[in-house]
Amino acid sequence: MGRLSRAFVLAGLLGLAGCAAGLPPAAPAPAAGFAVAVNRGSAFAVGVYGIGADADADVDDASLPRGDELAPWSTAQLPARVGAGFFIDDSGAVVTAAHVVTGAHQVLVKLPDQRVRPARVRAIDRDMDIALLDMDTPPDGAPVFGRSAALRAGDWVLAVGEPYGLNRSVVAGIVGGRARHFAEDGEVLFIQSDLTLNPGNSGGPLLDARGAIVGMSLRTVVGPYGSSGVSLFMPIEVVQQVVAELRSENVPPRPRLGAGFEDVSPLAAWHAGRADARGAFVNAVARGSVAAGLGLRVGDIVVGMNGRALGDSGDFVRALLSWRALPGTRLTVFRAGGFVELRAAESR
Repeated sequence: MGRLSRAFVLAGLLGLAGCAAGLPPAAPAPAAGFAVAVNRGSAFAVGVYGIGADADADVDDASLPRGDELAPWSTAQLPARVGAGFFIDDSGAVVTAAHVVTGAHQVLVKLPDQRVRPARVRAIDRDMDIALLDMDTPPDGAPVFGRSAALRAGDWVLAVGEPYGLNRSVVAGIVGGRARHFAEDGEVLFIQSDLTLNPGNSGGPLLDARGAIVGMSLRTVVGPYGSSGVSLFMPIEVVQQVVAELRSENVPPRPRLGAGFEDVSPLAAWHAGRADARGAFVNAVARGSVAAGLGLRVGDIVVGMNGRALGDSGDFVRALLSWRALPGTRLTVFRAGGFVELRAAESR
């Protein structure tokens, strides 16, 4: 208790010192906790169970959870993955993580009132790890969505899910970053938080402090030796965009680049002969991909797309998410000490 008391005294002194220095005090958690926000947002959260699929069936991405997302009551004869999801509108459509339902023979959804209903997989975007489910039971009202772009580092966020099958479990944390990109994730941006996700959280809603849905839970990056890592969430605007694409039957899907890329490290910039680390460093190009057709090469630094300057790999992701047609596409790359423009042929 002595150490704990001293810690609180030290924290108080640091807070006073910050105020004395003219710094704004840190925003505290609501005095009444997050119960109001949880009640508001969790009304649209559901449990999702992919029944009858082997833990590794049709899941070929090593970054996706596998057998550790099996439900506690899963058996070798009837395996079942456990995850979460949420209503994306008031019609009964539900979104979840694709790896929860991929290869499942049957999908069940557990509603907030504990009713269990079957759902049909309407469409899946494997690259973005999003599945759209249809069911005949709409929510009580329309879900409330916030803006992930309004989140700031240090803002409180809440995740609702079914970790290890625990019904409607809630965890809280703060935003650590709003536009994270990882080389292995291609055209995906993430919200980063220190809150803890466990098997069964995948696909569930991320809420802001008001209870509005601002993202979808995807995974945790585990640190060395199993230490706590960071949890990653897809921004709700990206989720809604992918859902709109999955629902569009007469609209061609947006092009997919088919290349891996990441932020330009200082060393990579130095070796390339650049004085700064702006742009996106290309570390992989799939054979037969759009990127290969454009002439993109491993080692290129992409600094612009269709006249838009790219500050980092996150900017490249944003440009790719708004990309609608390949003809006329222009990529500006830094290669062999100079700038090169790659251009797709115009449509005729």
